[in-house]
Amino acid sequence: MKYCFILNPAAGKGYGLEQLREDIEACYKQSDTEVEIYTTMGVGDAKDYVARAVAENPEESYRFYACGGDGTLCEVVNGVMGLDNPKQAEVGLIPSGTGNDFVRNFTFGENFFDIRAQMEAESIPIDLIRCNDLYAINMVNIGFDCEVVVKTAQLKRRSFISSKMAYITGLVVTLFRKPGIHAKQIFNGEGEGEEKQYLLNTYANGSFCGGGFHSNPASSVQDGKLDAILVNDVTRRKFLSLVGKYKKGTHLSGEFADILSNQKLDRVDMIFEGETPVSVDGEIVTVNELHLSIAPLALNFLVPAGSWLAQKQAATEGATVCAEERAK
Repeated sequence: MKYCFILNPAAGKGYGLEQLREDIEACYKQSDTEVEIYTTMGVGDAKDYVARAVAENPEESYRFYACGGDGTLCEVVNGVMGLDNPKQAEVGLIPSGTGNDFVRNFTFGENFFDIRAQMEAESIPIDLIRCNDLYAINMVNIGFDCEVVVKTAQLKRRSFISSKMAYITGLVVTLFRKPGIHAKQIFNGEGEGEEKQYLLNTYANGSFCGGGFHSNPASSVQDGKLDAILVNDVTRRKFLSLVGKYKKGTHLSGEFADILSNQKLDRVDMIFEGETPVSVDGEIVTVNELHLSIAPLALNFLVPAGSWLAQKQAATEGATVCAEERAK
């Protein structure tokens, strides 16, 4: 087994990169494990590195750790899924980006920074989202959420603006513009579809986006379904009444049933009026058509020792509460 740590110097503006390198080197000097630390050279290099590493030793098994944000993780995932045998490699994450949303699907996120816990990580199979010719591990966002990502990325290029402030500013600017999308959507390949104006759509594997917005609280990385949130085009005042609960993950209570729907899907096909930006794990692609489907348990993901799926913990706690209530 070869352990490969892929460091993105652009993630989180590079803060903590050298300390992370030192921690990795110190930990693995105490073992006889084969380790390689690679620093990416630009967009797409993490994906290419995975292919190069496996080509050099095609009989070896690998653990690739994405040391960056969700975009870096997405690149590594696409590198692994491009292999002749994706199960030859496992993918881990040391979150050092801006939003770090995918790690929020697991308990005790601090364990993802613990190199020793990462060495002892358990490999679990998780779903992925097929997105045209890409794979997403966390979420695909269209409309308002996507425009916030675009604006935030522009603001983060200014060295005097922190990542958190860039997102807040991006959110405010986007709210003022209130962009939406007009698309024809066909769900699960049924019928001719319906053309409609939306404020935003999210198609999720994970539960969080935008640096902690609990947008898809009903999603699971192991349920074999796309979790879709569709929000109709509404006034700013109506949307503002939704934002706080959208952040907390309490927006599926039924209060917003007139403007919002939550569906579990196998597939969705979208045709847009023209070129439309789409956020794939926080990275922007521009498309005229979008074809999404689920890839069940397609990737082996590394969960550090001491952490586990947060949704499984919530389900277990919920079952315990129900049992206690029945016993009263």
